[in-house]
Amino acid sequence: MLALRLHGKSDLRLEDIPRPSAPKGGLLVKVRACAICGSDLRNIKAGGSSHGMTLPRVLGHEAAGEIVEVSDGVEGFNMGDRVLLSVTVPCGKCYYCLRGLTNLCDHKTALSYQYDGSFAEYVAVPEQLVRTGGVIPIPESVSFEQASIVEPLSCVLNGQELSNTGLNDVVAIVGAGPVGIAHAMIARVLGASKIIMAEISQERLEMAGKIKVVDRVVNSGKEDFVKAVMEETRGHGADVVIVAAPSGEAQVQALSAVRKRGRVNFFGGLPKDRSTITIDSNIIHYKELFVHGTSDSTVVHMKKVLSLIENKKIDTGLLITRTFPIIQYKEAFDLASSGRALKVIINP
Repeated sequence: MLALRLHGKSDLRLEDIPRPSAPKGGLLVKVRACAICGSDLRNIKAGGSSHGMTLPRVLGHEAAGEIVEVSDGVEGFNMGDRVLLSVTVPCGKCYYCLRGLTNLCDHKTALSYQYDGSFAEYVAVPEQLVRTGGVIPIPESVSFEQASIVEPLSCVLNGQELSNTGLNDVVAIVGAGPVGIAHAMIARVLGASKIIMAEISQERLEMAGKIKVVDRVVNSGKEDFVKAVMEETRGHGADVVIVAAPSGEAQVQALSAVRKRGRVNFFGGLPKDRSTITIDSNIIHYKELFVHGTSDSTVVHMKKVLSLIENKKIDTGLLITRTFPIIQYKEAFDLASSGRALKVIINP
């Protein structure tokens, strides 16, 4: 089968490798769509030197497809079932798994890290992912392409729930990439009354402006982001500020842009060599702020997002920029990393 394997820094190769079989207790899925994630781009650049990735490794984890092989003894799945795959393979036994926080599992592994991923014609689904509910049926009304972007949207939903976004909230989002746009869409579904989006790229701001859920765009390279938020909130600040960009400066600014007792979400991780910021903790103290992070999602989040898509609460057409066959992977990754696209999907 054809597969995209990472061999080292900036060394992604389209190779013809043996087609896997369904592992014991697992499944074999014919991949119909796999979206490119920002982490894929970072892993290619870094050569997979994160999260215990072993090389060579087939990348790709935002995947949907069709079951073509069911291992003996596996119940509840049949040949031809359309399914969405979770990324995280939790242990199911640790302190966090037993509390339903499988995204924080102490012993988690993942597709495209410790297991081959889905930028391939077929992906072997391990027994543990099947056991822990990570193989999710796709409703007939949802396409494979739509299903492939459920995973990043589920991470966004996790963040929004942690930020307690709700009715009439003003939400300010820093970063107008695919994740930032998804935050705007989910925030509106949860009842946000006004959404402000800041970004330094004019091209991305123009894309954000076309998404009807954004009320004001701010070019933070030319405008004062905090001042803009205050103008839109009569000087109070936003109820929720989400930093969906790898910017330490934006994380610091977020504390000044949020209202008293507001919530600040450091959604985007910082580069490892620049992951330390200096903040005035008195701002947190006197404004009684709630500052938190977000990491991945659970199967529950994925099922909620799938339901939102099925019921047309999210217009996935606004998020999916283009699809490519796997043989055009170079063009696909170039577009995904250009800043001129939102979600780019590979059809193996």
